[in-house]
Amino acid sequence: MLEGSRTLSERQSSPDAAPVRVAVVGCGYFGNLHAQKYAALESADLVAVLDTNSSRAEKTAAEHNTKAVTDLDELLVQVDAVSIVSPTTTHHSIAKRCLEAGRDVLVEKPICETLEEADDLIAAAKESGRILQVGHLERFSPLIKDVNTLVERPAYIESHRISQYRGRGTDTTVILDMMVHDIDNIMMLVGCPIERIDAVGVPVISEAEDIANARIQFRNGCVATVTASRVSWKIQRTMRVFQHNAYVVADMVKNKLIVMNRTKSCNGTPTVGAEQRQYDQADLIMMECADFVDCVRTRRKPVVSGESVRDVMAAALSITEQLRKWRRELD
Repeated sequence: MLEGSRTLSERQSSPDAAPVRVAVVGCGYFGNLHAQKYAALESADLVAVLDTNSSRAEKTAAEHNTKAVTDLDELLVQVDAVSIVSPTTTHHSIAKRCLEAGRDVLVEKPICETLEEADDLIAAAKESGRILQVGHLERFSPLIKDVNTLVERPAYIESHRISQYRGRGTDTTVILDMMVHDIDNIMMLVGCPIERIDAVGVPVISEAEDIANARIQFRNGCVATVTASRVSWKIQRTMRVFQHNAYVVADMVKNKLIVMNRTKSCNGTPTVGAEQRQYDQADLIMMECADFVDCVRTRRKPVVSGESVRDVMAAALSITEQLRKWRRELD
């Protein structure tokens, strides 16, 4: 473990409990947002930011009244916790160094490139007694939380996550970049192991898959179809859930939930009752960062622990494997 100043627990045992000293590794679009949230949190002290692009790091540091550093070991002796918002290919190596140095880690999704890397980080966090949180933002969404409350036993789920090409996240597939959120939402709703996956998808602009569709069959009979695209002309994030006597539509762009239930009219004939719920725009990144800081302070388990996304990661990688098999068969 790296040597440094007093540990967080030592500093917080003093009369004036100190804020959590945190740093952000990666100063791209989302890294800048993480820095912004920590700078605004009273419970956090944004000590520094780090990026391989020094000018980008300096720009982020200036915007959020902190400093830019270039060396990870230099950074780790100054902080209690680290947000890793660097390219997916670097997640494992950076997170592993942070955990082994005794620092708590929030790593943006996907947790890693491979399941072996994810398992290694989960084991490293357990061995070091550190927090390993993963950036699955929609676990914090009030709308998604209500869907989980309303849905009891889904029979069929249809999900679409479509966006315009922005050039971000193209270091990995659209499955690990975007679809992973829907896989997570669906697996939480169904609560049953996956039995079969069929998938298709192709790279369009980047070298990795930019559009994909998967059919997921669960052991209890529930079927989900999931589409993700980052090369579309519009933005759509919807999930439709069908179960006995009910139909739920979640629109994550419009922050709207429609719940339709079978009822009876005054003469006793079946009819449909509809309820619409509108939600305020939630700052999910702020909620995620605040949760991480609170976990570091209290040592409680995070909303999105490394263990909790392990099966989601396995499913996403299985979808990737299936669609590449499909492409090979076409060739």
